[in-house]
Amino acid sequence: MDAFKKLFGIEKSLIKPDCILSPLDEVGLFAGSRTGERARGDYFRVADSRHATLIGTRYSLLAGDCVLGLADSPCRNIYLFNCCGGIGVGIGAAYSVRKAFDFESFSGMLAGKGEAACYFPDAKLAGEFSSRSGLPEGTCATVGSLALEETHLPRFRALGVDCLDMECSAVFSASKKTGKRALALLYVSNSVPDKPWHEHLDRRDIQRLGRSRKDLAALLMGFIARAEGNPVPWRGGL
Repeated sequence: MDAFKKLFGIEKSLIKPDCILSPLDEVGLFAGSRTGERARGDYFRVADSRHATLIGTRYSLLAGDCVLGLADSPCRNIYLFNCCGGIGVGIGAAYSVRKAFDFESFSGMLAGKGEAACYFPDAKLAGEFSSRSGLPEGTCATVGSLALEETHLPRFRALGVDCLDMECSAVFSASKKTGKRALALLYVSNSVPDKPWHEHLDRRDIQRLGRSRKDLAALLMGFIARAEGNPVPWRGGL
């Protein structure tokens, strides 16, 4: 068995030009996209749909490796679809990421290192999505620790960071390395420091979160499908 099939569970030739990466393996959100055959490799789960290949990465630290694995596959466009922690915004808000700072190192965060490189989505793809969707753009910090998020809040705020995740900068940097076009769509599932990731959400927030995820998934699939007319505009998950 070759390395690709061992990782992804399918032949490389079956990958579509548009790939959606979901660390939470949220294939169910895209049920309306007519998901078909599914496969499971040692590290990634793959589902086929009419317009895109859906890939569940499961482990945040392997998101970059997933992109590298797609290097010589038919994949051309990579869409990261994931939750994030918002800074100063409510549950259910969502962003198209304009810039992602690299705070991926746990040891670097623990040592309090302040310097951080930043990575960007593909400018043409991001511009096209923004003009068609109306989704707000936001700046992300990709972190290597949940426990240290609040410690670094002053630094994040100084950098103009809107949200925190654990994959985005890796996906952007790996996409650039492999010559793929990348875009990241993140929905806010917790708020730092007001409603941290370990606290239960109330009923209203759960409803907002559910609507946000579904609306964002529909928005993305509409964009990929390039259906006649414009995709359903972003309603803010409210």
